[in-house]
Amino acid sequence: MAGVIPASMQRYFWDVAPEAVDLETHRRFVVERLLLHGDDAAVTWVRAHYGDAAVAAVVRESAELDGKTARFWQRMLDIPESEVRCLRAPFPLRPGAF
Repeated sequence: MAGVIPASMQRYFWDVAPEAVDLETHRRFVVERLLLHGDDAAVTWVRAHYGDAAVAAVVRESAELDGKTARFWQRMLDIPESEVRCLRAPFPLRPGAF
């Protein structure tokens, strides 16, 4: 294992066994969870551990972040809005598609 979640961050992983989460293998999951639910210390840890480039990559690719979180990090990390997946408009359904 490349690393496990620090004890101070384990409370944010209530639905999984924190010792089973590998910090590298499950990078996207860890970053998403801590950006969504973490406090200042958790966010500081994420940025220090993974770096802003890795955090920006998760913000760009994630469909799990809510709009407010995605918008905040899009602005904090100076990411063009068009590159943030969860901020793009969904495709409208064609009439009679179903």
